[in-house]
Amino acid sequence: MNRFEEIHEAALIRHGGTAVEERLPRILTADGLRALPADRYLSAMTLRIFRAGLKHSVVDGKWPAFEEVFAGFDVRRVASMHDEDIEALLADRRLIRHAGKLRAVPRNARAIMEIGDFPGWIADWPVT
Repeated sequence: MNRFEEIHEAALIRHGGTAVEERLPRILTADGLRALPADRYLSAMTLRIFRAGLKHSVVDGKWPAFEEVFAGFDVRRVASMHDEDIEALLADRRLIRHAGKLRAVPRNARAIMEIGDFPGWIADWPVT
């Protein structure tokens, strides 16, 4: 198996440094992770859940509707959603209507609330 450094070097040669660096994820410091509000974590978690098994561009194209129906991923509002709310979302053609994935969003919001300072919890995650 090739090491990341070898793959990275080959990509730099083939595509150029700027093009490669623009495609890599931005790595935040612990302070940067703490500064992100919990709603952005819930949004990112949900985006990854919906991208799993689907073409990313399809999910990305529908993402504004997700931000809307989940109230900007306001953790308290999403955590208070009930089964009836999810059933209504299953009828919304603007969304990807996957019941299991939609039901995961309020559950994840409740888990974030249980943790409390979720951004701090992520920032303090052990690094090995």
